[in-house]
Amino acid sequence: MRERISSIPCQDFSRRDFLRSLLIASGAVLLGPQGLLEAAPLLAGGRDWPGDWPTSGNPVMVDTARRIVKLYTKLQLRHLTETTPHWGIGYSGGKLADKFILVSPAGPVALHDALVRIGARAGNNLPLDGYGKFVDGDRLILSAQWPGLPTPVGLNEIFYDSAGKGFDIRFGGNRAIAAEKKTGCLTCLESCPIGISSNAVYPHLSTLQRMLRPTSSFRGKPERLPNKEAVPIVVFYQLAP
Repeated sequence: MRERISSIPCQDFSRRDFLRSLLIASGAVLLGPQGLLEAAPLLAGGRDWPGDWPTSGNPVMVDTARRIVKLYTKLQLRHLTETTPHWGIGYSGGKLADKFILVSPAGPVALHDALVRIGARAGNNLPLDGYGKFVDGDRLILSAQWPGLPTPVGLNEIFYDSAGKGFDIRFGGNRAIAAEKKTGCLTCLESCPIGISSNAVYPHLSTLQRMLRPTSSFRGKPERLPNKEAVPIVVFYQLAP
């Protein structure tokens, strides 16, 4: 596990070791698990972080005039190569946090209530046993941006979909069941009866169906996303016209 080093030994150091320790202590680099130096991810709130973007301490922002919810997330690097049959964006404190491509310190209820504030109407149509059915609710246009990227890019540009049918994200709702189950589902990539939002292109499947015959598989696109662990990424949920 990577760790920041806050103190620097003062004796028996070569010039190279001394400079190396200064870089680590400054936070400019991280010490990797095999002693290799790695560039530290950009921290939200720095000079390159726009003031109207959410941060880890304030992970959800609502722009009612433009009908947009802004969500602070971080990339889980292993999901640039490891696929998932269902989980896209989730709460970092949820039971299934390790399964999501992007994770956020914002919980499902916070995202749900923010979407209501921009006027989105929840579907609330999908029961837990509604296998083969599709999520309903207002359509949400998702895009993402991070420092260095001049304009937001669509979900299809950052998430790979092996079946190639794409994304039609709907405000499923599911506030009560999301709070009860604590899975952390914010945006699932197939129809989900627990996720606050999910993809209406693919139906709701049982766990067994998903294991044996998944409708698709998903991962982050390494050619598009920053290739660093825990890079902050802002996801925009815009209510479709």
